[in-house]
Amino acid sequence: MARKRNQGNGRPDESLKAMHQALAQMLQAQANLAQNQTAQLQNQTAILARMADTDVEIAQLRREAEETKRLNAQTFARIEERFARIEAILADLPEAVHRRFGFQPPRPPTE
Repeated sequence: MARKRNQGNGRPDESLKAMHQALAQMLQAQANLAQNQTAQLQNQTAILARMADTDVEIAQLRREAEETKRLNAQTFARIEERFARIEAILADLPEAVHRRFGFQPPRPPTE
């Protein structure tokens, strides 16, 4: 006995309609993908621009910090020089008072 040929599901119009729907969905998905890729590229460009701005700001802040360190070092050196002079004056003060006013240093008690 001969076999009967398989004619598919017998609904070519429905199959064709389903293929068109699938194609439309795929095209919409491609459009969405292209839109998302464009948005991602714009975001990436914006981020890179902000990073470049941030790098410039960081470099400026570093230069300012180095200048501040240099000025602080100079200021502290001047302050240390002044303190050294003041210490020398204070160290000489008791002797100067004795000479000026004729005070004698106290003598240790004798037994």
